Amino acid sequence: MGELCYECFRGQSEPCKDCPWNAESNEHATQSVIYSARTGSWYEITCLELDWFNEGPCVLFSGHPVDEHSRSLFTSLSEPSSYDELFELNLTDDAYKILYHEPGKFTTPPLEGRISDMFPDVRDRMIHPEDRDRFHAFWDFDTLLDRIEQAGGALRGEFRKHLESGAWSWTSLTVAPVKRGGSGERVVMCFIADIEEEMQRRTDQAERSQIQLLRERDQLTGLYNAATFYDKAERLVADMPDIAYDAAYIDIEHFKIYNEWHGREAGDAILRAIASRIGEIARKHGGIAGYLGGDDFTLLLPHGLIDEKRVESELKKEPFDSEDTIGFQPAFGVCAIDSPDVSVVTACDHAMIAMNSVKGAYTKRIAWYEAEMTEEMETEAKILLEVKRALTNHEFVLHWQPQCNTRTERIVGLEALVRWQHPSRGIVMPGAFIPVLERNNFIASLDLYVWEEACRHIRSWIDRGGVPIPVSVNISRADLYAIDVVEALEGLVSRYDLDHRLLELEITESAYAEDEKMADAVARLKGLGFTILMDDFGSGYSSLNMLKDITVDILKIDMGFLARQDQSQRSESILEAIVSMARFMDLRIIAEGAETKEQVDFLQGIGCDYAQGYYFYRPMSTEALEQLLSQDGIVDYRGVLNPSMELIDVNALLHDDMVSRAAVNNLIGGLAVYAVYAD
Repeated sequence: MGELCYECFRGQSEPCKDCPWNAESNEHATQSVIYSARTGSWYEITCLELDWFNEGPCVLFSGHPVDEHSRSLFTSLSEPSSYDELFELNLTDDAYKILYHEPGKFTTPPLEGRISDMFPDVRDRMIHPEDRDRFHAFWDFDTLLDRIEQAGGALRGEFRKHLESGAWSWTSLTVAPVKRGGSGERVVMCFIADIEEEMQRRTDQAERSQIQLLRERDQLTGLYNAATFYDKAERLVADMPDIAYDAAYIDIEHFKIYNEWHGREAGDAILRAIASRIGEIARKHGGIAGYLGGDDFTLLLPHGLIDEKRVESELKKEPFDSEDTIGFQPAFGVCAIDSPDVSVVTACDHAMIAMNSVKGAYTKRIAWYEAEMTEEMETEAKILLEVKRALTNHEFVLHWQPQCNTRTERIVGLEALVRWQHPSRGIVMPGAFIPVLERNNFIASLDLYVWEEACRHIRSWIDRGGVPIPVSVNISRADLYAIDVVEALEGLVSRYDLDHRLLELEITESAYAEDEKMADAVARLKGLGFTILMDDFGSGYSSLNMLKDITVDILKIDMGFLARQDQSQRSESILEAIVSMARFMDLRIIAEGAETKEQVDFLQGIGCDYAQGYYFYRPMSTEALEQLLSQDGIVDYRGVLNPSMELIDVNALLHDDMVSRAAVNNLIGGLAVYAVYAD
């Protein structure tokens, strides 16, 4: 008829951007879906190249409207501008074509090819990483047609797609079947539309709705949220001046672990059960209950209703009557609002302090606030502030306790001990501040300070012409999780140009045995040349088993073993066994806490050659130490690890134990001892 197809069929003024026929294609037939604005319908089009009578090569366009099953979907897609990409996927032939795409917008795969090649490329490169699992499930081709059928003829999904600009944009994917060819081909169309603005509107609306919803009530528990609880509780106390109230703070012990063991759903059930219980109590007695988030609740009740008997009774009810909740019981703190000056917020804070005092104490699950609790907390806070200032002002000073040869009493090493030279209180011993720093995770700051001070003193002694003595410093388990211990120590010895053997490192047996991170750090430090001492050896349960795998150089044992007179014989036997095993494994032993001549004689008798304690020297200041070291013959510079003995003490070899007696009793004739020298 001489009319142009895009004018007569589609009502457009220029050729269609999504024309179903590609003249440059090598194929002689194509199939597609296009929209006719002229008729207001979508058509499934088949294009076939053929010779038309005497006209020569022509293209036959054959079309029919999409089936009724998909009509509702296609009605909403009335023009190309309502979608940005249009894919045709032939599931039977594992083939796809991009029939239309907005130029320069989304990253796209090749215009046609195999679905099995295209899909993983799109998923891994063009879909946001957080959406890829959902995208993969959406395009489960084995179930796709069934899911489309169940969804009423069209399946919709929303995913973030990669833009050519490098950003991500939310898109909707709408999939519908358009034809099943005469040969039973399964073909679907996928319309991809940019919905970034829509998602932003949804997000904004959801946020507004959520804010409105959470204005008063928590959605999980149904209780008042924190802001609403405090507001209503303050009003209640003000409106009822003749009634005294108690504020309670409730926290579930180890709730995070409960969630990990039993799942979040089970944890939420516990929270709802508590909320239901305290909400019912509040309604019954004219109080107010609130949920503060996490596993924390608060409750305001008339004074005297909360007591230990009632709490114990509540803990025997569901869900806390099951084996699953053993170890996950709530802890209660209570504070009386006994003065108009005490606000509900303050009372709840005090109740929380009281509650913390019973966490971990399974014989007591409730505590009443006392003023001393706040004083203790304030004291800790004050100490932490003072410690920060003290570190800056170098108020922490090192004291030194010598380690000595038990036979010659000559000094073979030093342990660095920290003291606080407080500007007003004088010398403060570690027991007053170390536990506070450990509880609040600040011990690493002090340890770093001590390590550097030790290195600085060693460098100073060397620079003044002295012969340095090895100094041991402590490494705590908390240090491993606050700083890179290996990097810090290696940096210090490098900066002060020290031999690694001059800075010895003490770790506790429990830290070594229970923390793989500590064992790894020890192995790295030992590989760098540091000497490793294990402090408090024998205080744990794994000591004997550890000996076969131990990678330290020196064991430190505590003379506290001998403190109980009723077990002195057994304690001596244990110490003797440890020393014997250590010597057999070529480990050195230093005994701590040697205070009497009898203890030193005992150490000599069991073959322990080194000790520190009041019998030899008390911890002393740097000035006192330097004065001591200036005396002739006071130091044995050979140290602990490599003492080349100039003479042999036969009593040291044959001390009074069963093995030595057996050796002596079986000797025939005399005993000769040879000293072997390098030349």
